[in-house]
Amino acid sequence: MARKPAYYGGEPVRDEVLGYGSQSITEREKEAVLESLEGDYITRGPTVEAFEERVAELIGVEHAIATTSGTTALHLAGRAAGFELGDDVITTPLTFVSTAHAATYNEATPVFADIDPHRRTLDPDAVREQVTNDTVGLIPMHYAGHPADIKGLLEVADDHDLTVIWDACHAFGGTWRGEPIGAQRDIAVFSFHPVKNVTTGEGGMVVTDNDELAERCRRLRSFDMEYSPSGHDDEPWYQVTEGIGYNYNVTDLQAALGLAQLDRLEVFKHRRDDIIEQYNKALDEIDGIRTPPDATESDPMYHLYAIEVRESFGCDRTEFVNALHAENIGVQVHYVPLHYHPYFQEEFGYEPGLFTETERVYDGLVSLPLHAEMSDRDVTDVLTAIESLRDADLK
Repeated sequence: MARKPAYYGGEPVRDEVLGYGSQSITEREKEAVLESLEGDYITRGPTVEAFEERVAELIGVEHAIATTSGTTALHLAGRAAGFELGDDVITTPLTFVSTAHAATYNEATPVFADIDPHRRTLDPDAVREQVTNDTVGLIPMHYAGHPADIKGLLEVADDHDLTVIWDACHAFGGTWRGEPIGAQRDIAVFSFHPVKNVTTGEGGMVVTDNDELAERCRRLRSFDMEYSPSGHDDEPWYQVTEGIGYNYNVTDLQAALGLAQLDRLEVFKHRRDDIIEQYNKALDEIDGIRTPPDATESDPMYHLYAIEVRESFGCDRTEFVNALHAENIGVQVHYVPLHYHPYFQEEFGYEPGLFTETERVYDGLVSLPLHAEMSDRDVTDVLTAIESLRDADLK
Protein backbone atom coordinates (compact mmCIF):
# COMPACT_ATOMS: atom_id res chain seq x y z
CA MET A 1 0.00 0.00 0.00
CA ALA A 2 1.27 3.45 -0.93
CA ARG A 3 2.34 5.63 1.94
CA LYS A 4 -0.19 8.38 2.76
CA PRO A 5 1.46 11.81 2.71
CA ALA A 6 1.19 13.88 5.88
CA TYR A 7 -0.54 16.60 3.86
CA TYR A 8 -3.45 14.19 3.42
CA GLY A 9 -3.58 12.93 6.98
CA GLY A 10 -0.65 10.53 7.17
CA GLU A 11 2.28 10.67 9.59
CA PRO A 12 5.18 12.97 8.70
CA VAL A 13 8.19 11.23 7.22
CA ARG A 14 10.35 12.72 10.01
CA ASP A 15 9.86 14.28 13.44
CA GLU A 16 12.40 17.10 13.21
CA VAL A 17 12.38 19.76 10.53
CA LEU A 18 15.12 19.40 7.93
CA GLY A 19 16.05 22.91 6.73
CA TYR A 20 16.95 23.67 3.13
CA GLY A 21 20.35 24.96 4.34
CA SER A 22 22.52 24.87 7.43
CA GLN A 23 25.98 25.68 8.69
CA SER A 24 28.44 22.88 9.48
CA ILE A 25 30.48 23.68 12.59
CA THR A 26 32.99 21.27 14.13
CA GLU A 27 35.19 21.46 17.20
CA ARG A 28 37.99 22.90 15.04
CA GLU A 29 35.88 25.94 14.14
CA LYS A 30 34.98 26.45 17.78
CA GLU A 31 38.64 26.19 18.78
CA ALA A 32 39.66 28.68 16.09
CA VAL A 33 37.19 31.27 17.35
CA LEU A 34 38.25 30.75 20.96
CA GLU A 35 41.90 31.07 19.98
CA SER A 36 41.15 34.38 18.28
CA LEU A 37 39.77 35.67 21.59
CA GLU A 38 43.24 35.22 23.05
CA GLY A 39 44.76 37.60 20.52
CA ASP A 40 45.10 41.38 20.63
CA TYR A 41 42.21 41.96 18.23
CA ILE A 42 38.61 40.89 18.22
CA THR A 43 37.61 43.50 15.66
CA ARG A 44 39.29 43.72 12.22
CA GLY A 45 42.91 42.72 12.63
CA PRO A 46 45.54 40.29 11.33
CA THR A 47 43.18 37.31 11.17
CA VAL A 48 40.95 39.21 8.75
CA GLU A 49 44.01 39.94 6.61
CA ALA A 50 44.97 36.26 6.69
CA PHE A 51 41.43 35.29 5.65
CA GLU A 52 41.49 37.78 2.79
CA GLU A 53 44.86 36.50 1.61
CA ARG A 54 43.63 32.90 1.72
CA VAL A 55 40.52 33.71 -0.31
CA ALA A 56 42.55 35.70 -2.85
CA GLU A 57 44.90 32.74 -3.24
CA LEU A 58 42.03 30.26 -3.65
CA ILE A 59 40.32 32.41 -6.28
CA GLY A 60 43.56 33.38 -8.01
CA VAL A 61 43.16 37.16 -7.76
CA GLU A 62 45.28 39.95 -6.39
CA HIS A 63 42.78 41.37 -3.93
CA ALA A 64 40.11 40.18 -1.52
CA ILE A 65 38.27 42.65 0.71
CA ALA A 66 36.19 41.20 3.55
CA THR A 67 32.88 42.86 4.40
CA THR A 68 29.99 42.31 6.78
CA SER A 69 27.79 40.49 4.24
CA GLY A 70 27.32 39.68 0.58
CA THR A 71 24.92 42.61 0.47
CA THR A 72 27.49 45.12 1.71
CA ALA A 73 30.06 43.61 -0.64
CA LEU A 74 27.68 44.31 -3.54
CA HIS A 75 27.15 47.85 -2.26
CA LEU A 76 30.90 48.49 -2.13
CA ALA A 77 31.44 46.93 -5.55
CA GLY A 78 28.80 49.14 -7.14
CA ARG A 79 30.13 52.24 -5.41
CA ALA A 80 33.73 51.45 -6.37
CA ALA A 81 32.62 50.87 -9.96
CA GLY A 82 31.24 54.40 -9.99
CA PHE A 83 27.53 53.64 -10.36
CA GLU A 84 25.54 56.82 -9.74
CA LEU A 85 22.33 58.70 -10.43
CA GLY A 86 21.47 58.56 -14.13
CA ASP A 87 23.24 55.25 -14.73
CA ASP A 88 21.51 52.05 -15.82
CA VAL A 89 22.81 48.72 -14.52
CA ILE A 90 21.49 45.49 -16.03
CA THR A 91 20.82 42.47 -13.84
CA THR A 92 18.58 39.44 -13.48
CA PRO A 93 15.11 39.46 -11.92
CA LEU A 94 15.64 35.88 -10.65
CA THR A 95 17.79 36.70 -7.64
CA PHE A 96 17.71 38.04 -4.11
CA VAL A 97 17.09 41.76 -3.75
CA SER A 98 20.73 42.50 -2.79
CA THR A 99 21.89 41.92 -6.37
CA ALA A 100 19.85 44.85 -7.63
CA HIS A 101 20.85 46.96 -4.64
CA ALA A 102 24.38 47.17 -6.01
CA ALA A 103 22.67 49.69 -8.30
CA THR A 104 19.95 51.17 -6.10
CA TYR A 105 22.18 51.78 -3.07
CA ASN A 106 24.27 53.94 -5.39
CA GLU A 107 21.26 55.76 -6.91
CA ALA A 108 21.59 53.96 -10.24
CA THR A 109 18.62 52.32 -11.95
CA PRO A 110 18.36 48.51 -12.00
CA VAL A 111 17.37 47.30 -15.46
CA PHE A 112 16.17 43.71 -15.57
CA ALA A 113 16.80 41.36 -18.48
CA ASP A 114 15.29 37.91 -18.93
CA ILE A 115 17.05 34.66 -18.15
CA ASP A 116 18.26 31.68 -20.11
CA PRO A 117 15.77 29.12 -18.74
CA HIS A 118 18.29 26.28 -18.92
CA ARG A 119 20.94 27.96 -16.77
CA ARG A 120 18.42 30.16 -14.90
CA THR A 121 20.88 33.01 -15.31
CA LEU A 122 21.06 36.16 -17.43
CA ASP A 123 20.61 35.57 -21.16
CA PRO A 124 23.29 37.55 -23.07
CA ASP A 125 20.88 38.20 -25.95
CA ALA A 126 18.29 39.61 -23.55
CA VAL A 127 21.00 41.78 -22.00
CA ARG A 128 21.92 43.21 -25.40
CA GLU A 129 18.31 44.26 -25.94
CA GLN A 130 18.38 46.32 -22.74
CA VAL A 131 21.61 48.22 -23.36
CA THR A 132 21.22 51.97 -23.90
CA ASN A 133 23.52 54.96 -23.83
CA ASP A 134 22.91 55.16 -20.08
CA THR A 135 24.04 51.58 -19.39
CA VAL A 136 27.31 51.43 -17.45
CA GLY A 137 27.27 48.08 -15.68
CA LEU A 138 26.21 44.47 -15.70
CA ILE A 139 25.55 42.28 -12.64
CA PRO A 140 25.11 38.61 -13.55
CA MET A 141 24.24 36.19 -10.75
CA HIS A 142 25.42 32.56 -10.70
CA TYR A 143 22.08 31.07 -9.70
CA ALA A 144 22.34 28.17 -7.20
CA GLY A 145 26.07 28.00 -7.98
CA HIS A 146 25.70 27.19 -11.69
CA PRO A 147 27.79 29.69 -13.65
CA ALA A 148 26.06 32.18 -15.89
CA ASP A 149 27.12 32.35 -19.53
CA ILE A 150 30.40 34.00 -18.61
CA LYS A 151 31.81 34.08 -22.14
CA GLY A 152 28.64 35.48 -23.68
CA LEU A 153 28.15 38.12 -20.99
CA LEU A 154 31.77 39.29 -21.19
CA GLU A 155 31.32 39.71 -24.93
CA VAL A 156 28.35 42.01 -24.31
CA ALA A 157 30.37 43.92 -21.72
CA ASP A 158 33.27 44.32 -24.16
CA ASP A 159 30.99 45.53 -26.96
CA HIS A 160 29.44 48.22 -24.75
CA ASP A 161 32.27 49.04 -22.32
CA LEU A 162 30.37 47.82 -19.26
CA THR A 163 31.79 47.13 -15.82
CA VAL A 164 30.90 43.59 -14.73
CA ILE A 165 30.16 42.71 -11.11
CA TRP A 166 29.63 38.98 -10.73
CA ASP A 167 27.21 38.10 -7.96
CA ALA A 168 28.91 34.84 -6.98
CA CYS A 169 27.28 34.62 -3.55
CA HIS A 170 25.98 31.13 -4.43
CA ALA A 171 29.09 29.91 -6.16
CA PHE A 172 32.10 29.97 -3.84
CA GLY A 173 34.27 26.89 -4.40
CA GLY A 174 33.23 26.20 -7.99
CA THR A 175 35.17 26.50 -11.24
CA TRP A 176 34.51 27.52 -14.85
CA ARG A 177 36.84 26.22 -17.58
CA GLY A 178 39.21 25.19 -14.81
CA GLU A 179 39.34 28.71 -13.37
CA PRO A 180 37.81 29.48 -9.96
CA ILE A 181 34.46 31.23 -10.05
CA GLY A 182 35.19 34.83 -9.05
CA ALA A 183 38.42 35.17 -11.02
CA GLN A 184 36.64 36.69 -14.00
CA ARG A 185 36.87 40.43 -14.50
CA ASP A 186 35.98 43.02 -13.25
CA ILE A 187 34.74 42.29 -9.71
CA ALA A 188 33.10 39.33 -8.00
CA VAL A 189 31.24 39.14 -4.73
CA PHE A 190 30.79 36.24 -2.29
CA SER A 191 28.54 35.66 0.70
CA PHE A 192 29.50 33.74 3.84
CA HIS A 193 26.01 33.58 5.34
CA PRO A 194 25.35 30.39 7.37
CA VAL A 195 23.44 28.66 4.54
CA LYS A 196 26.14 29.38 1.96
CA ASN A 197 28.97 27.03 0.94
CA VAL A 198 31.24 28.28 3.74
CA THR A 199 30.32 30.64 6.55
CA THR A 200 31.70 33.33 8.82
CA GLY A 201 28.34 33.74 10.56
CA GLU A 202 27.56 36.84 8.55
CA GLY A 203 30.10 38.06 6.05
CA GLY A 204 31.02 38.73 2.47
CA MET A 205 33.98 39.36 0.20
CA VAL A 206 34.83 41.47 -2.83
CA VAL A 207 37.52 39.99 -5.09
CA THR A 208 39.27 41.64 -8.02
CA ASP A 209 42.54 41.98 -9.91
CA ASN A 210 41.98 45.72 -10.33
CA ASP A 211 44.20 47.66 -7.92
CA GLU A 212 42.15 50.85 -8.11
CA LEU A 213 38.82 49.10 -7.47
CA ALA A 214 40.31 47.15 -4.58
CA GLU A 215 41.73 50.26 -2.90
CA ARG A 216 38.42 52.06 -3.32
CA CYS A 217 36.56 49.16 -1.67
CA ARG A 218 39.01 49.07 1.23
CA ARG A 219 38.58 52.78 1.85
CA LEU A 220 34.80 52.70 1.58
CA ARG A 221 34.61 49.70 3.91
CA SER A 222 36.08 51.80 6.70
CA PHE A 223 34.49 55.29 6.56
CA ASP A 224 36.44 56.39 3.45
CA MET A 225 39.06 57.34 6.00
CA GLU A 226 42.61 58.41 5.27
CA TYR A 227 44.57 57.12 8.22
CA SER A 228 47.92 58.65 7.21
CA PRO A 229 47.19 62.06 5.68
CA SER A 230 49.70 64.87 5.36
CA GLY A 231 50.69 65.91 8.88
CA HIS A 232 50.07 62.48 10.39
CA ASP A 233 53.76 61.94 11.14
CA ASP A 234 53.86 64.98 13.41
CA GLU A 235 50.35 64.50 14.79
CA PRO A 236 49.81 60.73 14.87
CA TRP A 237 46.18 61.11 15.95
CA TYR A 238 45.38 63.06 12.78
CA GLN A 239 43.06 60.98 10.57
CA VAL A 240 40.46 62.38 8.17
CA THR A 241 37.52 61.13 6.18
CA GLU A 242 37.54 62.09 2.53
CA GLY A 243 33.98 61.11 1.60
CA ILE A 244 30.94 59.13 2.65
CA GLY A 245 32.12 55.70 3.70
CA TYR A 246 30.71 52.89 5.80
CA ASN A 247 31.53 50.67 8.73
CA TYR A 248 31.51 47.32 6.93
CA ASN A 249 34.42 45.91 8.91
CA VAL A 250 34.33 42.23 9.84
CA THR A 251 35.96 40.87 12.98
CA ASP A 252 38.89 38.57 13.63
CA LEU A 253 36.38 36.23 15.29
CA GLN A 254 34.50 35.87 12.00
CA ALA A 255 37.72 35.52 10.03
CA ALA A 256 38.95 32.77 12.37
CA LEU A 257 35.74 30.86 11.69
CA GLY A 258 36.15 31.48 7.96
CA LEU A 259 39.73 30.20 7.88
CA ALA A 260 38.68 26.99 9.62
CA GLN A 261 35.81 26.59 7.15
CA LEU A 262 38.18 27.00 4.19
CA ASP A 263 40.16 24.03 5.50
CA ARG A 264 37.02 21.95 4.94
CA LEU A 265 36.09 23.34 1.52
CA GLU A 266 36.79 20.11 -0.37
CA VAL A 267 34.86 18.10 2.24
CA PHE A 268 31.88 20.41 1.81
CA LYS A 269 31.99 20.12 -1.97
CA HIS A 270 32.32 16.35 -1.91
CA ARG A 271 29.30 15.99 0.38
CA ARG A 272 27.16 18.39 -1.63
CA ASP A 273 28.08 16.58 -4.85
CA ASP A 274 27.19 13.25 -3.25
CA ILE A 275 23.76 14.49 -2.16
CA ILE A 276 23.12 15.94 -5.63
CA GLU A 277 24.01 12.60 -7.22
CA GLN A 278 21.47 10.84 -4.99
CA TYR A 279 18.79 13.41 -5.82
CA ASN A 280 19.48 13.28 -9.55
CA LYS A 281 19.36 9.51 -9.70
CA ALA A 282 15.93 9.38 -8.06
CA LEU A 283 14.30 12.52 -9.43
CA ASP A 284 15.38 12.17 -13.06
CA GLU A 285 12.94 9.25 -13.22
CA ILE A 286 9.96 11.24 -11.95
CA ASP A 287 7.72 12.81 -14.56
CA GLY A 288 7.00 16.49 -13.95
CA ILE A 289 10.21 17.31 -12.10
CA ARG A 290 13.07 19.09 -13.81
CA THR A 291 16.33 18.65 -11.94
CA PRO A 292 19.02 21.38 -11.97
CA PRO A 293 20.85 21.96 -15.25
CA ASP A 294 23.89 19.92 -16.12
CA ALA A 295 27.10 21.83 -15.55
CA THR A 296 28.28 23.76 -18.63
CA GLU A 297 32.09 23.93 -18.96
CA SER A 298 32.23 24.02 -15.20
CA ASP A 299 32.47 22.15 -11.91
CA PRO A 300 30.07 24.08 -9.70
CA MET A 301 29.86 23.96 -5.95
CA TYR A 302 26.10 24.16 -5.69
CA HIS A 303 24.54 26.27 -2.96
CA LEU A 304 20.99 25.22 -3.87
CA TYR A 305 19.37 22.15 -5.36
CA ALA A 306 16.47 23.83 -7.14
CA ILE A 307 14.01 21.68 -9.04
CA GLU A 308 11.08 22.79 -11.19
CA VAL A 309 7.70 21.18 -10.49
CA ARG A 310 5.55 20.97 -13.60
CA GLU A 311 1.88 20.10 -14.20
CA SER A 312 2.62 16.52 -15.20
CA PHE A 313 3.84 15.78 -11.66
CA GLY A 314 0.24 15.86 -10.50
CA CYS A 315 0.11 18.96 -8.32
CA ASP A 316 1.23 22.56 -8.57
CA ARG A 317 4.19 24.15 -6.83
CA THR A 318 2.10 25.57 -3.97
CA GLU A 319 0.69 22.16 -3.06
CA PHE A 320 4.11 20.57 -3.45
CA VAL A 321 5.74 23.02 -1.01
CA ASN A 322 2.97 22.76 1.55
CA ALA A 323 2.95 18.97 1.30
CA LEU A 324 6.70 18.75 1.96
CA HIS A 325 6.41 21.18 4.85
CA ALA A 326 3.81 18.86 6.33
CA GLU A 327 6.45 16.12 6.16
CA ASN A 328 8.89 18.38 8.08
CA ILE A 329 10.98 18.88 4.95
CA GLY A 330 11.90 22.57 4.92
CA VAL A 331 11.87 23.30 1.20
CA GLN A 332 12.07 26.92 0.03
CA VAL A 333 11.60 28.93 -3.17
CA HIS A 334 14.46 31.01 -4.59
CA TYR A 335 13.32 33.60 -5.55
CA VAL A 336 10.21 35.71 -6.00
CA PRO A 337 11.27 37.62 -9.16
CA LEU A 338 12.31 41.17 -8.40
CA HIS A 339 9.80 42.69 -10.82
CA TYR A 340 7.04 41.22 -8.62
CA HIS A 341 8.23 43.20 -5.60
CA PRO A 342 6.31 46.39 -4.68
CA TYR A 343 9.52 48.42 -4.36
CA PHE A 344 10.65 47.78 -7.92
CA GLN A 345 7.13 48.22 -9.26
CA GLU A 346 6.56 51.54 -7.47
CA GLU A 347 10.04 52.99 -8.00
CA PHE A 348 10.84 51.73 -11.51
CA GLY A 349 7.52 50.75 -13.10
CA TYR A 350 8.02 47.01 -13.31
CA GLU A 351 5.06 44.63 -13.40
CA PRO A 352 4.34 40.92 -13.89
CA GLY A 353 4.38 39.71 -17.48
CA LEU A 354 7.56 41.48 -18.58
CA PHE A 355 10.02 38.56 -18.33
CA THR A 356 8.36 35.41 -19.59
CA GLU A 357 11.23 32.97 -19.14
CA THR A 358 11.90 34.16 -15.59
CA GLU A 359 8.23 33.80 -14.69
CA ARG A 360 7.86 30.38 -16.28
CA VAL A 361 10.87 29.04 -14.36
CA TYR A 362 9.80 30.73 -11.12
CA ASP A 363 6.32 29.17 -11.26
CA GLY A 364 7.86 25.74 -10.68
CA LEU A 365 10.95 26.44 -8.57
CA VAL A 366 11.46 24.59 -5.30
CA SER A 367 14.77 24.34 -3.43
CA LEU A 368 15.25 20.98 -1.75
CA PRO A 369 17.49 20.65 1.33
CA LEU A 370 21.19 20.70 0.42
CA HIS A 371 23.95 21.12 2.98
CA ALA A 372 26.96 19.26 4.32
CA GLU A 373 25.28 18.30 7.59
CA MET A 374 22.69 16.15 5.81
CA SER A 375 22.86 12.38 6.28
CA ASP A 376 21.89 9.81 3.69
CA ARG A 377 18.79 9.19 5.82
CA ASP A 378 17.89 12.86 5.42
CA VAL A 379 18.16 12.51 1.66
CA THR A 380 15.98 9.40 1.77
CA ASP A 381 13.36 11.29 3.79
CA VAL A 382 13.19 14.02 1.14
CA LEU A 383 12.84 11.50 -1.67
CA THR A 384 10.27 9.46 0.23
CA ALA A 385 8.15 12.56 0.78
CA ILE A 386 8.29 13.45 -2.94
CA GLU A 387 7.58 9.91 -4.12
CA SER A 388 4.64 9.59 -1.70
CA LEU A 389 3.15 12.81 -3.01
CA ARG A 390 3.55 11.62 -6.58
CA ASP A 391 1.82 8.31 -5.78
CA ALA A 392 -0.96 9.75 -3.62
CA ASP A 393 -4.47 9.08 -4.95
CA LEU A 394 -6.13 11.74 -2.76
CA LYS A 395 -5.07 14.78 -4.75
